Amino acid sequence: MGRTVSSFRMAEAQEASEWKTFRRSLAETDRAAFDEMLGSANLYASASSAAIRPSRFEGMTMAILFHHYKMLARTAGRVHEVRQARSRR
Repeated sequence: MGRTVSSFRMAEAQEASEWKTFRRSLAETDRAAFDEMLGSANLYASASSAAIRPSRFEGMTMAILFHHYKMLARTAGRVHEVRQARSRR
């Protein structure tokens, strides 16, 4: 049988664990943001698992990038709406 979502989630947890040294080297104020960023990969674990990439880091990276792209696109849409509303005044 192929990969399952639960095994990919375990692989993500292992990958995150391997970045602990990097996390510890960050300023304390940045660690929460780093944790949040890594956590966003879990939102797309099923898609990452289905992609069947040779490196678990590739799936996690794409998931994180996708999540941030969605947040940027949503923010850009809101900015556009605000600008339109202001120009109507």
